[in-house]
Amino acid sequence: MAPTDTKTAHTFSRHVAPFAPLVLALLLSRAVLPSGEEPPETTGAVAAAKCDDEVDNFQACHERFPTGCTQAGKYDAYVNLLKNQLIDPSSTEPAGFLNLQNFEAKDTSVPDGMKKGRHIDFKDDLAKLGEGQTFAAVGFLYYAFPSGVESSNCQLPKDDEEGTNVDYHIGIGFDKDTAKRLRDHPELVKNKKSIPKPLQQASVIVEMTPHFRFHFENDIWTVDNLQKAIGRQVRVVGQLILDSEHYTSGQDCAIAGTSSDRKSCWRASAWELHPVERFQVCNKSTNDCGREESTDWIELDSL
Repeated sequence: MAPTDTKTAHTFSRHVAPFAPLVLALLLSRAVLPSGEEPPETTGAVAAAKCDDEVDNFQACHERFPTGCTQAGKYDAYVNLLKNQLIDPSSTEPAGFLNLQNFEAKDTSVPDGMKKGRHIDFKDDLAKLGEGQTFAAVGFLYYAFPSGVESSNCQLPKDDEEGTNVDYHIGIGFDKDTAKRLRDHPELVKNKKSIPKPLQQASVIVEMTPHFRFHFENDIWTVDNLQKAIGRQVRVVGQLILDSEHYTSGQDCAIAGTSSDRKSCWRASAWELHPVERFQVCNKSTNDCGREESTDWIELDSL
């Protein structure tokens, strides 16, 4: 599939209907499958896969493995299937806008018993909370960097400074004063190690995946372009999922209970917009463009 011309294909009108009753079938029909192959049959579970020597870049990974892979073939394949969707950005409309309080409220509504590796057992309950639907968030870009090795990307390394084979891990915050400080001092978040813990704790995570970038935003969603937008108001559209691997009190600040948890947690919520389908930046001097579509919202390459 050739990359889409995003300058002509971009529209903000898109919609993904709730899919709880048929979630597996619909996900598999949207996932990146090997050319000419039918989606595999499912019996209530999605199988993990073992990587082989032919998986040497993100294209080989996602053409062959809808759920990614690992050397051991042990990971939560259902979560990865959610993460690895290719959702045409010209075809969906956000079901609503989420702020920090909305994300935190969803954390406290996750069913009891949710643990790493058991995501599929709660898929219907999570779908009722919005998982799998497209949502939008308007906040401020606090930080962005290429992530590390993950099973969803076949355990491929970052490989280069642009992180071609990995997700872009992006923190969206909601405090205007903090955003101004970051615009004035972008060196505070120049790399992963420099990001202050309080900034991480106040951020919701959104992820730009390598195969989505390649198909829809190849020359626009780059690390350099993201760095230019640090501290700017942004409007992000993407698929809502619970990254249940991080739904623990020691990582998810929304459910942190003990003082130790509150010190160690590093994200405002385990809910993410993943993959990101649309990412726009406010071009007003006030750094406040609201929610509505207007010429003040621009693409990253227009900064």
